[in-house]
Amino acid sequence: MLYGERGRGKTSLVNLVAEAGRSDGYIFARYSCSAESDFDAIMRGLARDLPASLLAIPVAAQGDTEGCEAALPAGRLEPRDIALLPRRLAAPHLVLLIDEFDRVVDEATRTRLADTIKQVSDRAVPLSFLIVGVSENLEHLLGRHPSIQRNVVGVPLPLMGDEEILGILDLGARETGLPFGMVARGWIVALARGVPYIAQLLALRTTQAAMRRGAAEVSEADLEAAIPAVLAEMEPHLGGEYEALTRGGRDQAMEGLLRAVASGPLDRLGRISAAHHIGGGAALWRRLVEAGALRPCGPADPDLFTFKAPMLPHYILLRAALAARADGRGFPPRQSA
Repeated sequence: MLYGERGRGKTSLVNLVAEAGRSDGYIFARYSCSAESDFDAIMRGLARDLPASLLAIPVAAQGDTEGCEAALPAGRLEPRDIALLPRRLAAPHLVLLIDEFDRVVDEATRTRLADTIKQVSDRAVPLSFLIVGVSENLEHLLGRHPSIQRNVVGVPLPLMGDEEILGILDLGARETGLPFGMVARGWIVALARGVPYIAQLLALRTTQAAMRRGAAEVSEADLEAAIPAVLAEMEPHLGGEYEALTRGGRDQAMEGLLRAVASGPLDRLGRISAAHHIGGGAALWRRLVEAGALRPCGPADPDLFTFKAPMLPHYILLRAALAARADGRGFPPRQSA
């Protein structure tokens, strides 16, 4: 199970895993969940994603079945039906990739999937699941099922390091022939805060700005021109949340705390230490928590918090960058992490 906040590159990573796995002889099927997805929809969707040529023996078609769906029984599926699926296929090892599992709201689906994982393990079936979703921990994604803990490997996806973000910029620069200047590189790294989605979006818009003016290098001016476009592409609710927290910009103390938290130290999973910021005002910190902007990571880590909206700190930093430029102060100084 691969989990983490939005924008961390989970889907890109599983694409690479699937590519590498196929080269080693694994057979992959993929299904992306929606809020309406239940156990049957997910499993039948996975079976439909497999080529019909994998059916080990001819199976009578059942209506409008596609791919290998005919290898599943009609009617309501049970965990046992999935555990038996590889017997009906000519596949050495099957990997069922379930993406965006966090979108599933049906608790019974999580329970039936957990039961399926247990049956697959108990029967030593050549079948693995790769389950991907937005979550801050494994339990929130799959639910509490102690009986399968030994059968599940949880992989939290950490933030990228600065060198990895620079690697994204270097790759794009090689493909476009348009390098990033040192100042632009430094500020894209600072504003991205280890999140590849933000780094890619900033790199795209700054490169487009440089191309429009016929420049030979992406500069600080291109970054300034690109930030409004990036802000416009972020989730609309972020602006409303920021305005509510800062009372339309009138609460300068809260605005200062938000900027400090957004630019302050993070651990490798993007978590914020309350102890680092409460010295600036316990009452302000409580307001952030009570308003739901920050949420605790759990009783095991009472000092650690995350932004409820993962992109809010980036929105805050981008707004701060524009304000600083408008005041003629240049981009705000980066705090050491």
